[in-house]
Amino acid sequence: MNTSTSSVLSMENRIGARFEDFVQQHRIWQNPLLKACENNQLTISEFGFVIAQHFYYSRGFTRLLSALMMQCENDLHRVALSHNLWEEAGEEEQQECHSNLLRNMLGNVFGVTAPDETRFRDYTVQYFNDCLNYLKHSDIVRAAAFLGWGTEGVVPKIYSYLFNGLVNQGVAESDLLYLSLHMECDDEHSEVIEKIALDACDGDTEQHWLAIEEAIDTSLSLRDAYFTKLYEELKMAKAKSLIDLVTSDKPYADLEASGALHANVLEKQGITLYQREDEAGGVNFEVTRFKVASEVIDPRLLEIPVGKRNEKHNHAHESVFYILSGQGRVHIDEKAIDVVAGELAYVPRWYDHYTVNTGSEPLRILALTDYGFTRCFPKNSESSYRNKPENLGHQVIG
Repeated sequence: MNTSTSSVLSMENRIGARFEDFVQQHRIWQNPLLKACENNQLTISEFGFVIAQHFYYSRGFTRLLSALMMQCENDLHRVALSHNLWEEAGEEEQQECHSNLLRNMLGNVFGVTAPDETRFRDYTVQYFNDCLNYLKHSDIVRAAAFLGWGTEGVVPKIYSYLFNGLVNQGVAESDLLYLSLHMECDDEHSEVIEKIALDACDGDTEQHWLAIEEAIDTSLSLRDAYFTKLYEELKMAKAKSLIDLVTSDKPYADLEASGALHANVLEKQGITLYQREDEAGGVNFEVTRFKVASEVIDPRLLEIPVGKRNEKHNHAHESVFYILSGQGRVHIDEKAIDVVAGELAYVPRWYDHYTVNTGSEPLRILALTDYGFTRCFPKNSESSYRNKPENLGHQVIG
């Protein structure tokens, strides 16, 4: 093997020249968790959950480096990995240990003061163990490719999703040192490991090309599956509290303290949720929300002047329209339903729909939706389906 070359690879041997296309085309970059970070769909507490789970991997990362070191027959490779381990350990400053930097970030940003006591999910532990076992039972080419191109090489990009998402949530960059440090220095770490893989090929990269790609794919696929499980738990977490209440099989609310149990719809004893007027498009309507103490059912009053309509839209919640006064036509996809006072119309989830006032008086519709439930899930906030979200009222939930 060639042991005289620099521990830092030249650009023609770096991921950008050899395996960048393979990495960039991997399905991990379409992962719903990364997309949620990119689209500002996670709250601070949700970021905290993700990063607290990641702490298990971070504090054990030196075990992964050690597993790779066990596969190395070359002393210089072990020395290079020892330097990586030294940097992970904070060199001479124990407080600069990478896991301690993450402990500090979890405490300062998310209030997680004892991250080592986190209830780590089974899938979190399994993800780490799968990585460790792959490194322990692979040959040096595959092990180094797994940890180099497939792990360390993508850390800066993956951490940028978390970093940018948190900054967009108002977190100061100075509080995200753990992320920014890895975004800056992990390129050097991956270069060292990638060099080990290339040296192990003994000058014949083509012969080992498929093995390297298999290792990269395994690394990225394990992380992709792990991120998906994190996202699935986040997706269900908001709904879990409602599920717990439904399955409790007993009254749980204090009626005196639970909030309003009554509102006058015709006198509009609620808050203006949304209104829009567009004479050119014939759009003119107003939506009032009634602040009763319901958890799932979200009652609203839709009012449309004579000859006008509301905007075409769709959403996750289903709606039952009860016509209080006037007459109109409810358009649902390609269907049109004529309605008058005293009648009901049903709008299924996710279908484009809008309503036209076809009568000679204002059309008033009591809309009962399950928005209190569907707002627990991503991509269903009031602003997500409004054509003019800036027209939303200030007291909006979800």
